[in-house]
Amino acid sequence: MKVIRSTHIDLMPKTVWAEVQTAGLLQHIAWPLVHFIPLDDAAFERFQPGGRYQVKLRLFGIIPFGTQWIVTSLHEADDSEWPKRMRDNGYSALITKWDHWITISPDQDGGTCYSDEVEVSAGAGTPFIWAFAQIFYWHRQRRWRGLGKSLAARKVIAAEMAAYRSAVDQGNDAAAWHHLERVHIVSQPYLGPHLASHGAMLRFAVRRRDIREVLGQLVRIILAPLGSLTGRLPMGNTGRSNVSAFAPMPVPADLAEALRQQDLIS
Repeated sequence: MKVIRSTHIDLMPKTVWAEVQTAGLLQHIAWPLVHFIPLDDAAFERFQPGGRYQVKLRLFGIIPFGTQWIVTSLHEADDSEWPKRMRDNGYSALITKWDHWITISPDQDGGTCYSDEVEVSAGAGTPFIWAFAQIFYWHRQRRWRGLGKSLAARKVIAAEMAAYRSAVDQGNDAAAWHHLERVHIVSQPYLGPHLASHGAMLRFAVRRRDIREVLGQLVRIILAPLGSLTGRLPMGNTGRSNVSAFAPMPVPADLAEALRQQDLIS
């Protein structure tokens, strides 16, 4: 059985084509409906089309949904030619066929025409998997349409998270917290990344056995959705337990400049 869906994305085709080849984008557009956990922890850090990656699936990040092979390949024209296509011919013990084609091309409005076409087969369970795929690709395309500024924010966040991991590897706790605070500053307007920033802080606090910070992060994880719903998010707040969760704070000058370059603040 097949699912075919198309949508307009208000981004340049070359941007969409570059992003669709990254693991970070895969995680972003599937959240919170599905979370992918690579069996090889480092696999997504070297993710590239043409590879095979086995992942555990978690519905809503919590409910186990088996494992799946992601088997990607590119089918692109020359750099100046469109459309370009990417295939994930994946499968699992439950789903014997998940043959997914992404097609990307310019549209008449100056953005991107993006299409998902997937054929699924799961024996007697095929109708149920087909129904899930309908919901999943509707959700993915909705996330794509809302990408815009959050795509730029993710680039800044990714750089700070890389610096955080480097600081952890070097045993520099102060620098690690510094970069996590900067991730929080950038991520606040976006509920998913905002929660993820507090999740990273919580894990680091647990690792450091900092009970005060653990409790503070648990409270902030509860407060974050409320802040998003009410629109009351304190700009520049570092997200740590050593500051009020409601206090606006100055944005560091270098980070403010990076955000301006990405059109995230005026």
